[in-house]
Amino acid sequence: MSRSRFLIPVIAAAVALPALAGAARIPHLRLKASFPGKDTTLTTSPDAVRLWLSEPADLPATKISVVDAKGAAVGVAKLTRGAKADDPVVGTFTTPPGDGKYTVTWKAMSKDGHVVDGVFAFSVHKGH
Repeated sequence: MSRSRFLIPVIAAAVALPALAGAARIPHLRLKASFPGKDTTLTTSPDAVRLWLSEPADLPATKISVVDAKGAAVGVAKLTRGAKADDPVVGTFTTPPGDGKYTVTWKAMSKDGHVVDGVFAFSVHKGH
């Protein structure tokens, strides 16, 4: 094998590895916490779904939907967020959910255009 045939792959790897390592360090938006929390059971109806994200999301591109155990949509008003970077995205319920299991589906877009989504469930059991 000639020296140039050996050096070309070595040089290509030397250039590519730092670029790949840098890409792995780019932070992406992620869900840090939610209320209601994943798989929790509440004894009172929540007034809203709150999502704490690792960075501010593009609010117009962010969506929260909630369905009950039968797949019927639960009304969520237009999403809001406070002025601070760590304020949650809030989807206020138009009618508080009653007893039962609910599934929350969310989607958010970060400043760099990456779309992140997730699903979690919670239950309401008021203990009549």
